Amino acid sequence: MDRRNLDISDAATLMTLLHRGKRPSTLRTLLPGWDMLQADVPSRERMETAMSILVGSGLAEVDSSWGMLLTVEGGRIRRSIKGAQGMRMIPGAIGEILAGRRLDRAPLALPQAVFDAAREEYFNAARRRAERAQKRRSRHRWWWPDLSAP
Repeated sequence: MDRRNLDISDAATLMTLLHRGKRPSTLRTLLPGWDMLQADVPSRERMETAMSILVGSGLAEVDSSWGMLLTVEGGRIRRSIKGAQGMRMIPGAIGEILAGRRLDRAPLALPQAVFDAAREEYFNAARRRAERAQKRRSRHRWWWPDLSAP
């Protein structure tokens, strides 16, 4: 996949996760969604590029805390894609729309410290969930036969 197609794919993934409303999506909420859709946590550079494409093309807005919302135009495009095929198919459909548009980039520079904090919080939450699940699986259950008993 060439660089332009990867950038469009990343912008489409990010656009899939955004919504139009009063509360912006934070990096903390975007990273788990990206991981769910792509089975991959993006690098700071990929997230920054996707953000700059959406903002520069007038499809999303970024606030001072790096929260994102779709613009009216971005919301229109996002709503035009129906999720009946499954959530993982939506980025591809949005990517096709974006590939047919003129895309510009905004001069954004996502600070490494901001991205690292969001990424670390995501990994810590995932680690805690895994530990809780392991603890639930390892508990002795009264209905389960104890094979070590005589």
